[in-house]
Amino acid sequence: MDCQASVSIIINGKSILLIKRQINLNDPWSGHMALPGGHRLNHETCEQAAVRETYEEVGLKIKIIDFLGIYVPGNRTDLNVAAFIARPLTLNIKIDNEVSECFWASYNDLKELGNTYIIKNHVVFGMTYRILKDFFMNKYHIYD
Repeated sequence: MDCQASVSIIINGKSILLIKRQINLNDPWSGHMALPGGHRLNHETCEQAAVRETYEEVGLKIKIIDFLGIYVPGNRTDLNVAAFIARPLTLNIKIDNEVSECFWASYNDLKELGNTYIIKNHVVFGMTYRILKDFFMNKYHIYD
């Protein structure tokens, strides 16, 4: 599998973990709602990057249980992002300086409006919306 970055859909019961990225002028996704994840290091597999980035951003150790697919953000067509489904091995969240907030959300918490989800006055759009939409349509029922 070829990817430059990875994200994790972390399932806890019927909820998934969403993060809001910290405001950072050097980050093209600054302030956006997202899934934990980030760039893959040269020596890592896509799966290892998802595990490491999740731990760095939210302090959770996770176990990858499934692969959802490869996604490309609209503003970076040269970037392949691997999306994995995972379970938390720990639940003690500790966000780092790349994340301004995070919270667990169920499918019922997300209100779909056009090509977005609205939750707690936040808008989930773009690649994160597409990943979540695919997860809810194709995989969510497996992990109920």
